[in-house]
Amino acid sequence: MDESKKRILDRLNRIEGQVRGIRGMVEQERGCYDIVKQVAAVNGALRSLGLLVLEHHLSDCVSDTLEGRMQSEELKQRLMDLFGRLSS
Repeated sequence: MDESKKRILDRLNRIEGQVRGIRGMVEQERGCYDIVKQVAAVNGALRSLGLLVLEHHLSDCVSDTLEGRMQSEELKQRLMDLFGRLSS
């Protein structure tokens, strides 16, 4: 397994654990403040994961473009779409 994929899977495992933790907090009727703090942490972790996946995608797409398997306009459109999705 390449290093990038390992980093993505490790991050996903961490996020999965955080979400399970939030579920446990709700089941235990913990305070809203604590739950919302954890939800915010998961949101941040997901944004970070998105950037990590984007970094991996950029590396692959740029390689494909340089090797002639993808047109530069297609790459540009894909990147614009991904950046738009991550920024909202």
